[in-house]
Amino acid sequence: MTAAPIRLKAVLRQQHLQTHTGFCREYDKVARMIDPELVGTYPSRAQFHRWLSGELKGLPHPHHCRVLEKMCPGYSAAQLFEPDQPDASRSVVDPADDGGLFDVIEDRIDQPAAGAVEWGPEQPADIGRSYAGLSASAATGVSEGTQRLGQRLLKLKKVQRLSDRDISQFAHLAGHIIDLDTRIDIEISGDGAARVTYRYELLNMTDRPLVRLPRDLWFQYTSGELTIRPLIDSTRRVAIQRVHDTPNLAKFACQLSPAIKSGESAVIGYTCEGGRFEDALYWRQAIPRYTRHFTINLRHGDAGDLISCSAIEEHEDGSENSATEELIWDHEGDDVIITLTRDYLRPNQSVTLRWTVTREHA
Repeated sequence: MTAAPIRLKAVLRQQHLQTHTGFCREYDKVARMIDPELVGTYPSRAQFHRWLSGELKGLPHPHHCRVLEKMCPGYSAAQLFEPDQPDASRSVVDPADDGGLFDVIEDRIDQPAAGAVEWGPEQPADIGRSYAGLSASAATGVSEGTQRLGQRLLKLKKVQRLSDRDISQFAHLAGHIIDLDTRIDIEISGDGAARVTYRYELLNMTDRPLVRLPRDLWFQYTSGELTIRPLIDSTRRVAIQRVHDTPNLAKFACQLSPAIKSGESAVIGYTCEGGRFEDALYWRQAIPRYTRHFTINLRHGDAGDLISCSAIEEHEDGSENSATEELIWDHEGDDVIITLTRDYLRPNQSVTLRWTVTREHA
């Protein structure tokens, strides 16, 4: 379960100081008034994000407490590190609204956020939230690489008609590779032979070009070595580098040319043949990256009637929840067609689809 946000985070939002860069500037101003020797003693990015995530046990060093109490009049240090009790009358302000897109990226690019990052659909309390900070006007005092990444992100917003909320969340994931869309098409013929196609739309939110994407595929049953080929409609040239093969497992990498530069998005994919579905009818997909949209399209040929189908979403801590409400199924002749969709998946999650038909392959 996600920890309740601490009061310090809410107070800094109200003061427009929730980015590390902005916080440090104000910290030094206040520290100079207390004791000039405290100037420059502000927390590191890692420490700052620990404070805001609620991971800190106890209170920070006494000199931090002195400065924080001066920065946040009316609160003791102990109160600032208590869980915040939301006030229904308080206006909601998004972290990216006031800090600015570029400041957020600058803060996260070298030390990507993990765990506590906001990643999910809009909630009722978020309706009407302003994202006015998402503009190029905030690009002062940040590196050239950050400005380039931010400009490309704003261009992507226009081209793909993304919402301000999406762009805000992408900015907070600076330092990560994001899957804007993952689609898996599974076609099973009447004799159980399978063809699986992966299609990824990737967004590079790191400061390095993406040239290689490690992958693996496993089947319980195969008809020999798994054959893996690049997807023809990829927007980058893809070469399959085989790393390790066993009768049931293939570890490989997609080598990309040209590289996906910082702030760029691209579609890549591959197909796999040689796997079989016999007595075990399920597909489990591990999620390696933050994934905005996820889809499994299954066509089971000559399957007869669908007896049952279910889907489970597993979380990093081992907990599970049903994803069956996102299942759509139908028949087309003797073929069974199933579609499963999920949104806002996180790294180290997995999604499992199971189904039973009247004519299983044995």
